[in-house]
Amino acid sequence: MRRIPAVILAAVVGTIFAPEARAQGPANPMHPAFPILDEAGQRIAVSGGAPSSGKTCGACHDAAYIDAHNPHSRDGRQATCAECHFEGSRLPTDPTVFDETGLLRREAIRIRAPRDENCAFCHGIVHGGTEPLTIPDDFESAVPGASGGHTYALTRDTGEILSPQAVGDSWLNLKDKAARTNPWDVHSRRLVACTDCHFARNNPAKADVKHTALDFLLNDPRKIALSQFLRRPDHELVAATCRSCHDPLKVHAFLPYTKRHMDTLDCRACHVPTLAGPAARSVDATVMLPGGGPRVEYRGLDRADDQSLNTAFATGYAPFLLARTDPAEGMRIAPFNLVTRWFWASGPAGDEIPFAAVRAAWFEGDTYANEVVRALDGNGDGRLDVAEVRLDTPAKVAVLRSRLAAGGVADPQIRTAIVPRPVNHDVVSGPAVQRDCTGCHAEDSRLNAAIPLASAPYPGGVVPTVPEGGGLAFGGVVASPDGHGLVLQRDSGASFHVFGHSQGTWTDRLGFLAFAGVLAGVAVHGGLRLRARGRFAHGHRPTRKAYLYTAYERVWHWLMASSILVLMVTGVEVHFGGNWTLVGLPLAVKLHNIVAVVMIVNAFLSLFYHLASDAIRQFVPGRHDLPGRVAAQAQYYLQGIFVGQPHPAKTADRKMNPLQQITYLGLLNVLFPFQVVTGVLIWGASRWPDFASSIGGLTVVAPLHNLGSWLFLSFFVLHLYLTTTGRTVFSNVSAMIDGWEDIDVPSAEGGSHD
Repeated sequence: MRRIPAVILAAVVGTIFAPEARAQGPANPMHPAFPILDEAGQRIAVSGGAPSSGKTCGACHDAAYIDAHNPHSRDGRQATCAECHFEGSRLPTDPTVFDETGLLRREAIRIRAPRDENCAFCHGIVHGGTEPLTIPDDFESAVPGASGGHTYALTRDTGEILSPQAVGDSWLNLKDKAARTNPWDVHSRRLVACTDCHFARNNPAKADVKHTALDFLLNDPRKIALSQFLRRPDHELVAATCRSCHDPLKVHAFLPYTKRHMDTLDCRACHVPTLAGPAARSVDATVMLPGGGPRVEYRGLDRADDQSLNTAFATGYAPFLLARTDPAEGMRIAPFNLVTRWFWASGPAGDEIPFAAVRAAWFEGDTYANEVVRALDGNGDGRLDVAEVRLDTPAKVAVLRSRLAAGGVADPQIRTAIVPRPVNHDVVSGPAVQRDCTGCHAEDSRLNAAIPLASAPYPGGVVPTVPEGGGLAFGGVVASPDGHGLVLQRDSGASFHVFGHSQGTWTDRLGFLAFAGVLAGVAVHGGLRLRARGRFAHGHRPTRKAYLYTAYERVWHWLMASSILVLMVTGVEVHFGGNWTLVGLPLAVKLHNIVAVVMIVNAFLSLFYHLASDAIRQFVPGRHDLPGRVAAQAQYYLQGIFVGQPHPAKTADRKMNPLQQITYLGLLNVLFPFQVVTGVLIWGASRWPDFASSIGGLTVVAPLHNLGSWLFLSFFVLHLYLTTTGRTVFSNVSAMIDGWEDIDVPSAEGGSHD
């Protein structure tokens, strides 16, 4: 057959990829007439043979190249040109569509760029009409390996349904149906088709897409001609990401650490909060139900045996968040459904037995084999109903194993696997988006929620194990806590740190022990003071008023104290997330950051003041008899304060006792810089991701910052208590308000004293 000139191909591609081609329309007016060929290359209008897409389309297009660059034809898949490019996903074979030479008549040439309906032929439910959406009758009988190729795999694996129709307008029996005004998928409502996101990599119409596998090129400006593209389209389809069209940083300013959220969260983690379609929880492919499909348990579906999916009461389910590591994007938290599959396998590698072989073991023609009926017929009525089709005893398993072996299967065994299925569609917008921060930022959140896997009994008693690899971080164990079903009990996710969720680290425990120790010490010391109160009179020493604290020192002190108090309160809310709420997590984060800046600026101004005025000496313990003065101060707190001894002398030149000086040296030179540095690193984790990763990221920095917070809280409690140890309970606080304090008069000024 002669080749089509480039000018005709250019005209054809203009027709195929024109916007009008999306709508249901007449035959393709530009594509040249052609015959349908069989495997021998003969026109089926003459030979009467079965049509062959490879021979038919390969007469003009490079079918070998396309097949080699087409994942739809690999891994046992059988998608051909017809499924994707012909209306109805089938080559026409009716003799009336051919002319006298065996060419297709013009009205029968319905070739086009793939539409959503073509993709739906294999992938799932796509609905574009005005009639209420329903689950097709063949939804459960259309399985991989069966004739026809229609599987609904996308919908069955995740519950995704592509339709612009409002969820509540469907005929499904949905919970809160009237309130479900959002479309099944917002992109479908906005006329975004499958091929807008999934298209040939070398398509010259996609000028803004990288057309090469060369890592050093962000984009390849070289484009092939339309005629070359039509002859050799690359079917290694591009899978466009959300950011191919959207800039999330422009519309998520309300989130604290916006860039960090966008770098860590897959958009669909929030924009696919629930799925209402029939999503499998478990698939028992070791059995064949009367309709010819496997036994499937669905998530969020209250269904009796033999009940239609359209009438079963559906509550839907929230997809499960898993940490996925992608070579290009790094680690992202994304939504998944976990499908637990049981299947017959053969050989040491455990390869799954083909559908046809399993069906042959169960059926003789279109009815169950007599041997199978005798083994599984529990009520003795001579037939099998849905409830009886289970391999829940060793005897039943043995019958099917022997029938498989008789059919030529070597060493048939029941195997099981937990298969993660990514959720990519059913995107929502507006009020339907997940906006509750506690969904992630709580100790018991979607990040570690137990995932139901299957109800008992399990085929052959085989229990799955936690999957490994694939770039996914599962964690946890498979267990049966109630004895009635399997669940994946997850840990808190050691591979990432999420505020409000990641708790119980060693720094938490160490910091709490320090705080508890200080609190216990304060409680015991204060109790002993109350008990000794009135039993001993303080020594009467002459005093005088002294101006100890300047206005700046008082402003600095109260600003620092209030900053630390606000930081501790907001820090508690950030750390515990949804478990402890005062102002709300987003506001708490913003307040925490703002007040932290205020505190840091205040600290640097204070440092300048104390250096310029030489007041820094107040914080430096003198070397003269330091051990003796420390011992004397400690002796006062441990003994003297209980028997009425006077407080060690305080003067305008020496406002702090040696224990205070040593404490403040550690606080201002170690703990305070430590908190500032770790806090800045947390703030800058998304701004300097490479540096943050080099030091372990938030999984290292955040717990250290949390440890410092516990130590600050311990100091705050101790400091607050020690303010009550002055001449009166509130004398020290009063002095820090007006600057004046009663201090002891030296003996030379005031004479003798008791």
